[in-house]
Amino acid sequence: MTKKTKTIKITGGADYAKVAERIKEFRADCPNGSIKTTPTFQGDNVMFTAEVIKDLSNEASARATGNAFGANKGVKGFEKIESISVGRALAMLGYCADGEIATSEEMEEFQEFQKTKKEEKIQELMAQVDEIKDLESLRKFYSENKGLGSELDAYITNKSKELKDENN
Repeated sequence: MTKKTKTIKITGGADYAKVAERIKEFRADCPNGSIKTTPTFQGDNVMFTAEVIKDLSNEASARATGNAFGANKGVKGFEKIESISVGRALAMLGYCADGEIATSEEMEEFQEFQKTKKEEKIQELMAQVDEIKDLESLRKFYSENKGLGSELDAYITNKSKELKDENN
């Protein structure tokens, strides 16, 4: 496939192709193609396997599979997991943007996960700042942890002012 799939910008500015765009492009390129999904239930979770075949009339036709596993939380959760499996299979056949396999939804979830982890780390570091009792230790702490964001920098600055006030 030589053309680039239509993409959207997601948090962080990355370009990702929605599964609906990948399907649309696949259908246009492969009128004899097939997309088949099979769910397998495992407790409260579901695994989808998607099989994509470019041309059903040709035994040697390119084909790919994609899998996705997740919590089966209502209709939308079920549909989302199915879409992810289809998106992966299509990406394996080249229907994606810039070589990315993940769906835009997966990337947005990952970026949200990273943001949450960073916020948790900052809260942990703020708790450590609270335990610091002298300016020299605070300077050392800052040099080891600078660059983690303005929120932590402001917290350290306030702690520095507190320590200076206590020493006056």
